[in-house]
Amino acid sequence: MATVIGLDIGGTKIASARVVDGVVDNILTTPTPAKEGPEKILDAAAGLASQLGEGPIGVSSAGLVNPFTGTIQFATSQLTDWKGTDVAGGLKARLGVEVSVLNDVQSHAFGEFLYGIGRGHDSMLLVAPGTGIGGGIILNGKLLLGAHFAAGHVGHVDSHGAEGIPCTCGLTGHSEAIASGYGIERAYQGLTGTHLTGAEISLSDDPVAKDVLTQAGLALGRLIGGLVNVFDPGLVVTAGSVMKAGPVWEDAFHRGFDESCMELLKDTPVVKGSLDNAALVGAAAWVTERKNYEVQ
Repeated sequence: MATVIGLDIGGTKIASARVVDGVVDNILTTPTPAKEGPEKILDAAAGLASQLGEGPIGVSSAGLVNPFTGTIQFATSQLTDWKGTDVAGGLKARLGVEVSVLNDVQSHAFGEFLYGIGRGHDSMLLVAPGTGIGGGIILNGKLLLGAHFAAGHVGHVDSHGAEGIPCTCGLTGHSEAIASGYGIERAYQGLTGTHLTGAEISLSDDPVAKDVLTQAGLALGRLIGGLVNVFDPGLVVTAGSVMKAGPVWEDAFHRGFDESCMELLKDTPVVKGSLDNAALVGAAAWVTERKNYEVQ
């Protein structure tokens, strides 16, 4: 199988590697010039990819991506002026090769489905709680993109306990507002006046920290249980830093799942992802798989 150059453009770093049939080789990284604008970000990405030889490029990018044009339809302020950026066109102009682009969490799900722990399953749900909460959905052996290419925004579902709390999307009451890493840190600071990182909160014996972790775990467990009720996936794959939030959080997470998931579906496996670089793998696979999703 031909070599594809995978690129993962995130808010803090850009990674690139050669990918052959799901195997990642020679990973290079560089800090993302996130506040310097799209041209500088694309310059950095192209510079990294150019060190890995020639070949088509598959990009995993933060933001809501049109996976057929390679443009960013929506993005947060994490990457300055990223919304509207023609990632595919910009990289093609710099490198002279074909470029395909997919959203980062959709890429992650696609990689796990094709080459990771989801391999052999016809349906799969990925939920990745980190700074925010992203997701990817595989149904009937295909990545669900959605009419607006926004499928997988699982963090933007209403959640008990989040009423009135602002979400990063601009609305209120969503799961991401209390169950994400950002939500955990904000809740603790709001109750104590002290800012701690999510990792510090997870290690704290402070009753307030334990309560915040409990509410976050319950919210994420209920979210996943509800999603299992809707999609009935063969398995749920988890990723992201919040999944390491410790025993208090983990106990609440399992309770939340049991409270929300219908009895018939409670045996749905909930497992950790198996690939260290799933987004790079999924982005590389999109180079050849994209044709199977285009309207003929």
